[in-house]
Amino acid sequence: MQVKEVMIRSVVTVTPEQTLRDAIELLQSKHIRHLPVVEDSRLIGIVTDRDIKRATPSLLSGVDREEYDRVLDETKVTQLMTREPITVSPDSGLKAAVKIFIERKVGAIPVVVDGRLAGIVTEIDLLRVFHGMLKD
Repeated sequence: MQVKEVMIRSVVTVTPEQTLRDAIELLQSKHIRHLPVVEDSRLIGIVTDRDIKRATPSLLSGVDREEYDRVLDETKVTQLMTREPITVSPDSGLKAAVKIFIERKVGAIPVVVDGRLAGIVTEIDLLRVFHGMLKD
């Protein structure tokens, strides 16, 4: 089985100049946890819900609303993203992708062809495959 058989082809992405607020809104509205960062269709990074949580100030810690809004509106995705994320090609074997998930402890792997984003495979996609293989 190959990655192209399970990957998501219609990927929600952000650009490096989009804001922390933009990323939060996309993650919440699309119910996703990983946002590949693209520039001219080329993958340059990935930002995750964990990156977002780490960068978002807490109103409970005494930060006032004005400062909270300033951070969300002025922090760019490029400041949060993991640069040069681990990737696979659509023709990569699923077993090789699973090995990356296990060894690198990532939740998603962008799928690229010649540096351009072609899709994404997540741990949930792999669980769906595994679920389909299980007998009741």
